[in-house]
Amino acid sequence: MTASFSDSIAIVDRSDAVDGPVGFGRAELLDALDETDATVEAVAHWTETTADPVVVVGHTTDPVIEKLLGETILDSEAVVYQWENTGDRQALVVAGSDDRGLMYALLELADRIQTNGVAALTAVEDSIETPDNEVRGIDRFIMGPVQDTWLYDEDFWHYYLRRLAKCRFNRFVLIAGYDSAFMSPPYPFFVDVPGFPEVTVPKNQVATSREEHREVLRMIGRLCKEYGLDFFFGIWQQRPDWKEDQGELVEGVPEKPGELAEYCATGLERLLVAIPELDGLQLRVNWESGVSVGEMDNYTKDRSIRTAEEFWQEIINAVERASAERADPLKFDIRAKGLTDEMIQWALETGLDVTVPTKYWCESTGLPHHNTQMRSGELAHLEDENKSRRYGHSDLLRKPRYYDVLYRLWVVGTNRIFVWGDPDYARRFAHSTQFGGATGFEVTAPLSLKGGHFHLQDENWPLFEDESLEHYEWEDERYWAWYLMFGRLGYSTETDSAVWERAFTQRFGEAAEALLAGYRSASKILPLLTAAHLTRHPALTNWAELDTGGALFAEHNVNPEFGNWDVTYMNAEPSDPGLFYGINEYVRDALADDQHHKYTPIQLQRWYRRLAAETRDAVEAAERINEGGVESNEYRATVLDLLMLADLAEYHAEKTAAALALAFYHESEDAAYLPTAYCAATAARDAWASLAGRGEGTYHDDLVFGMGPTRADDGQWVDRLPELEKDVEELDRLLEAEGINAEDERSRQDHPAFARTDGQSFNFPSFDVALPKAASAGTDIDVAVRTGELNPHRGVTLHYRHTDQTEGAFKQVEMEQTSQGYQAIIPGDYVKSEWDLQVYFSTIDETGATLLYPGLYHAEEPAPYIVVTVNSV
Repeated sequence: MTASFSDSIAIVDRSDAVDGPVGFGRAELLDALDETDATVEAVAHWTETTADPVVVVGHTTDPVIEKLLGETILDSEAVVYQWENTGDRQALVVAGSDDRGLMYALLELADRIQTNGVAALTAVEDSIETPDNEVRGIDRFIMGPVQDTWLYDEDFWHYYLRRLAKCRFNRFVLIAGYDSAFMSPPYPFFVDVPGFPEVTVPKNQVATSREEHREVLRMIGRLCKEYGLDFFFGIWQQRPDWKEDQGELVEGVPEKPGELAEYCATGLERLLVAIPELDGLQLRVNWESGVSVGEMDNYTKDRSIRTAEEFWQEIINAVERASAERADPLKFDIRAKGLTDEMIQWALETGLDVTVPTKYWCESTGLPHHNTQMRSGELAHLEDENKSRRYGHSDLLRKPRYYDVLYRLWVVGTNRIFVWGDPDYARRFAHSTQFGGATGFEVTAPLSLKGGHFHLQDENWPLFEDESLEHYEWEDERYWAWYLMFGRLGYSTETDSAVWERAFTQRFGEAAEALLAGYRSASKILPLLTAAHLTRHPALTNWAELDTGGALFAEHNVNPEFGNWDVTYMNAEPSDPGLFYGINEYVRDALADDQHHKYTPIQLQRWYRRLAAETRDAVEAAERINEGGVESNEYRATVLDLLMLADLAEYHAEKTAAALALAFYHESEDAAYLPTAYCAATAARDAWASLAGRGEGTYHDDLVFGMGPTRADDGQWVDRLPELEKDVEELDRLLEAEGINAEDERSRQDHPAFARTDGQSFNFPSFDVALPKAASAGTDIDVAVRTGELNPHRGVTLHYRHTDQTEGAFKQVEMEQTSQGYQAIIPGDYVKSEWDLQVYFSTIDETGATLLYPGLYHAEEPAPYIVVTVNSV
């Protein structure tokens, strides 16, 4: 307790704002106090009241608050709580360095009072919070008016933007024209473009007028200001012809390159001027915009397509003109995929505030660090920015840099429907989005691409078939933990755990701690799967919540994209091939006794089992606590998702074992591996059947996302079960052909790859590393490691590389053993001022397990590598 108080509270409000972010925060605080028994009075100065305590509210630049706090220089969006002696009593100063900071301070205080009553005031401790990430954004896609009824509903926007503000997001990006004929291009939906009367939107297809659509954007923009958010509009397609199966809606779009450029540039300029509430524009400039140089047969065939630089130069000039016409200059984001260095330079020369957003981890939710190595598909085409700059920071971190970099976490290849909320993941992610001096992050909202593209939408279907699982007005509400973790920990990695513990307690009462533990474990499952096993890129062909990960035999794949490319569970590439082995790759090296220092499928399947077990244990604990109590709709829906994720983890553990055994059989021609493959495949099928049984009758029977049936982004888990049945039947036929019984004692069950264990936690060696945090260009870097009690089975390897993903794999040096441990040198001719360095260490223990330092989820280190900042001489 910092102070004691009576049941009377006085508020000295030094802020002048009546509405806007501060007005919102003030209203939330007063509403929270109204729900208590305390008497609240508003006074101009603390000497006017005998109430105790006194709460002084305002900006840190206010003269009175300056005197109370002393001279304080704070970054933007800072939050201050500080007790000060006013003579006869203590006053709690609640302050912010600007409107957003003050809003955050008031909202946090309101939340504490709502949970713990007015006594929460005296529990406030002196603190100053400042944002770790300057930009903390949310991306939301417009797919079409049938599913996206929220787009036109002002009540939804009040709800949604309030949530973003409470979670301390400060940017909202509304993206039009991705994978949908609706608003592709967006201009005819909003403005008339002089000289192009033939470009129209059929009234029988879209009833909403241009004026009404403009007002929708303006309304969203006004509300963003009210809740302290910057409002960006993202444009994906300039011409809707990059994919035949999405269809076209807009009529009369010019075909000739010059006319198309004139139409789009003029339309964009008029749109930006007509919507002054927009703070920024975000453009996609890759071939998916519908503008490119080169030929393409269709979406699935290999091709070489270059960015149409002349077209984009006209667009950049249009943005500059529009910005000059507005009262406030526009911020300008140009997404990295397809972006050339020349285009960056043109944008910078306009004087615009330029940021280059780039995908954080492919189009999926990978682990909370930047991929240590690009996939082979990117490394094979480094000359093409549509590929070399599509799935990571690539070569964008070269120093000096005169544009900002922003990391965009796509979740659609991994998370679309299940609940998620792991504070450990979110904290590490927030730290990683400062990598290379980046300005922050945007994350894609859950449920993105729901309903599929415009021409698929014939009804607005609910997520749950079972209405008893609904506990919300808007489906987004069920992802409150997702927004809370990314938002609050994105603001500060030091955020107190009480923030989310309060939220869990409000919803789940005594079962809160158990369900939070379930969230933690279950939320690690899909990112691990994505990092180690990306069945196929992009997100439109890969959905980890619903995909099997590929059949054991390509001809059995339910997903047509997997079958077209002969994808199997064995040949799928990890999305971080620097840290993880692919199954076929591991088997070849294991049989050659040439194991590289990467996490093996053996370790992976044990981690799946451990996470599944931890998730089930948490649910069982919650059920014991809640036994005999009233189960809320949200409680039942949460338990359903946690158990489905546990089923999914068990499925992949067994499927990995089956694929390993089958790969050993193919590579060694030793039929003794077949019984193991058969038994594991049967167990995988049974785990999937459990998953399908939980989903059937609870979730909607046809979960259409993205391209829907053309990409197998639809249906239910039960629809994938025949694929697994066929795999088991094929293995049974192979056993019969070999004359082997599935229970034959000659099976390889004694191989460490197939040993049944309860699972292991993420393991890393307890190394003591001597590595400087900073180095000078051109100077050798001495590196030393002490291994403690660990006796490395094959010595210790040093891995290092520039923060340039286009270089491919890390360089490796076998460290020299000394009486003190191990030592090595990173040569000075590699240490360049243009690039910082990433460094990690590895060894293999006596069981054949790879140990990496820092490794995954290290207790102290935020990433599986250490960054060394390189300074100029």
